[in-house]
Amino acid sequence: MARRLIVLALLAAAALGSAWLMKRVGMQEAGSETAATREPDYYMEDFNTLTMRDDGTPKHRLQASYMAHYPDDNTTELLQPKLEIFRRNQTPLYITAEKGSVISDNKVILLKGKVRLWQNNTAGQRTLDVKTSNVRVLRDEKYAETDEYATITSGRATITGTGMQAWLDEDRLKVIHHEKTIIEPKPAS
Repeated sequence: MARRLIVLALLAAAALGSAWLMKRVGMQEAGSETAATREPDYYMEDFNTLTMRDDGTPKHRLQASYMAHYPDDNTTELLQPKLEIFRRNQTPLYITAEKGSVISDNKVILLKGKVRLWQNNTAGQRTLDVKTSNVRVLRDEKYAETDEYATITSGRATITGTGMQAWLDEDRLKVIHHEKTIIEPKPAS
């Protein structure tokens, strides 16, 4: 009789241990399955959207070769994004990157990888050229910043340093940790 109770206790312990183990393995599989199966609720190729001001003039245009929206965290992932920022009485600014994410109710764009910002004058000549990486753009504030190394070329001047802030409506840039400035001499006439 005692032997039966011991065998029964061991079987009950094995059953409880098996149930606990199966539950634990099931939870791990479900967690990894959720992460592995993150799927967009919609996507587009050759994405292009134009946002207008209240007066009907263009505010900014966002383009990408591929765009996918993920409902779990309400983010939009972009491949090869290009942002065009329209400014009153000035030529537009352009910003391109390798990848990007739109977060915070479409108010913040995180540009990832190599990022380039430039502006041309009305004749189509480049007046500003910024090369950096990993930039955060606040679209409505027309503000951009990075903690990465940046090279800024404007006219004959080239400025390098780490960290940059850009007030895009004001044509104002600030290098946080300035490295050097090179000003090319005027060409001989």
